[in-house]
Amino acid sequence: MTTGKYDLIAFDVDGTLVDDTVFVWETLHDYFGTPRDSRDFAFHAYMDGRWTYPQWFNHDIKMLTEAGADRTSILRSLEGMRLSVGAIETLETLRAAGKRLIVLSGSLNIVIEKFDLQNYFEEIYLNRILFDDSGKISNWVPTPYDVYDKATGLKEVARRWGIPMERTAFVGDNFNDVAVAKVAGLSLAFQCKSDELAAAVHHVLPGNDLRAALPWLLSA
Repeated sequence: MTTGKYDLIAFDVDGTLVDDTVFVWETLHDYFGTPRDSRDFAFHAYMDGRWTYPQWFNHDIKMLTEAGADRTSILRSLEGMRLSVGAIETLETLRAAGKRLIVLSGSLNIVIEKFDLQNYFEEIYLNRILFDDSGKISNWVPTPYDVYDKATGLKEVARRWGIPMERTAFVGDNFNDVAVAKVAGLSLAFQCKSDELAAAVHHVLPGNDLRAALPWLLSA
């Protein structure tokens, strides 16, 4: 049995559960030195509606592959990242309270796996890179729910689980969380990096300890 009014809680990854990165994609591109003009073109092509999200995703994977990215070097590029302060304690407390937790993120499966976070969540929606036995990139699958579509993802999970939207919550940090913040029953910005998100959420959390979200997420 859950305690508090929010039964379904969704988390962003980069900048929320995991710190010392704004977006893992930016961390990867900076590490592998991919061309800035090509990166910027793809970003604006998606944001302007000229490209779909899978087109943007495929473009970025191609750039990283051409730059020599494989499992070993990708993991090396993530060595500077760390879990946000209080992340594990927050997830454990919410699970103990009977909350149903999911990930809605444009991050990568390798980030979740690096920090062994997968077992805290019932469902995980993010981008996936797959590797063959030698560690080379063999396949990739874009998330169906990033940026504008995170809102769709939260609505669809809530509908499948029979949870009213007013009993859902979302925790994120940046502009790509705005759409989902507007539809969640409770939306929280943690280490907020976007004025637009700050204006859209119900509360901007103080400090850099994710446990600051608990009083809101467990509120009666």
